[in-house]
Amino acid sequence: MKTKLIRGGLTVAALGLMFASGWLTRNLMAALLLKRGSEVVVQRDFAPALADARTPTSNAQVSEPSMVGLYNRVFSLVRDEYVEPIDTEKLAHGSLDALLASLNDPRSQFLRPDQHEQFTRALNGEIQGIGAVLTIVNRKTTLRVGNETTPLEQNLLQVAAVVPGSPAEKAGLKQGDVIDAIGEQWIISEDPFAEITQLQRMHSPREQVREASERARQRLQNSLTLSEAIQRLSQNPKDEKDAKPLQLTVKRGGQTLKLEVARATTKVRPLEYRLLQNRWGYLRPNLLNAVAAREFANALRTLKQSGAKGLIIDLRGVAIGQQEPMLQLLSLIAAKRQVAQVEYREGKTYKKRPLNLPKAPQPVNLPIAVLVDRGTYNLAEVTALAIRQTAKARIFGMPTFGEASQTNLYRLKDGSGFTLTVGRYMGVDGTKFHQQGVQPDERIAIEPRMRGQLGGDPALERALKWLSTQEKKS
Repeated sequence: MKTKLIRGGLTVAALGLMFASGWLTRNLMAALLLKRGSEVVVQRDFAPALADARTPTSNAQVSEPSMVGLYNRVFSLVRDEYVEPIDTEKLAHGSLDALLASLNDPRSQFLRPDQHEQFTRALNGEIQGIGAVLTIVNRKTTLRVGNETTPLEQNLLQVAAVVPGSPAEKAGLKQGDVIDAIGEQWIISEDPFAEITQLQRMHSPREQVREASERARQRLQNSLTLSEAIQRLSQNPKDEKDAKPLQLTVKRGGQTLKLEVARATTKVRPLEYRLLQNRWGYLRPNLLNAVAAREFANALRTLKQSGAKGLIIDLRGVAIGQQEPMLQLLSLIAAKRQVAQVEYREGKTYKKRPLNLPKAPQPVNLPIAVLVDRGTYNLAEVTALAIRQTAKARIFGMPTFGEASQTNLYRLKDGSGFTLTVGRYMGVDGTKFHQQGVQPDERIAIEPRMRGQLGGDPALERALKWLSTQEKKS
């Protein structure tokens, strides 16, 4: 079997499929599919490594021949006996979509051929749609009905990061924003039937239940599934009729905002760098791909030749990347071969394996400050933690997003593929950051007015002061 493996961490709204939560699948999806007469396709973030699944290796320990036989039997019956002609490719793709959605993991998903192509473009820094990295966050809250409350589960469409130079950035969309509606269409984020269920449990009058049912019906009639919303946000308009900007209803803190966002192709600049105050090298990789890793090496060489006495690595809002380029970048900074660990499952037990650099490290031997925020996502989080633990760097800013999934992307013969979460990253010393984030050494909550610019970036200025103290000690 030919295997092409590129460990990676791409997270971008321009790609992927999204599953609906358990209650959404149970209560809404069937009705919505019947009502709209189209398949539901959702996009979402993922952090894949590339592999080839055209000839999968059998594994007797996990083989379930009876279930495989059962699936083949149902597939054959549907193909041969359904009253209408069947597109077998669509049937197979739908089956794979449902299979991965059943994992209830937003990073494990099926990709059709066109989505696989879109993924490749995004990996090279070409992002479609509004240019925001989107994710689904689960939140437990309560619903008050009368004098009683009941638990309510929400799946919110949240901005994990904003791509530099994108329409989202120009419109003022920020990390942490929850997109609640597009135009007048509500994005289904909770069970609209929850109120009815609670009223029935409380034995409320029929008229009250009927009114709640009507409200839910009207809400659903003018709504978008998570799939439809993300698809609209992550694709460019197909014709002039659809080219007008999107009107978004956004929840930010306790505020509800209205933002107008265009859609276009955003080409991400891999790296920005410069010398600050004639002595401090500033490097900002906007994504972690092969081009950014090469440019990082060249920029580091230039800054050292220009007399840099210390480095600032800005990972704020960095949410697109691949594992191998990340390791190439770390090989220029880290002082140790092992830079992280990966926790994975083997049977019913969990084990850990080291994540090592592909070659012996070439440490820069300069004091390093790392800037992070809530938009520092997945492999950027691994990078920040690795630099602190292997190069004695200091981290400034806010806790990172907290997404530690290691995900593989498997390529299938027809050009489609799927992603699958296969492990969780953690620090060299076993530090876990999944759903917690990497904690900074110095918390700076004030957002920059001008990121990376003196006089407008509190975290940057605090990092520069620390670097000055390190220079005096040396």
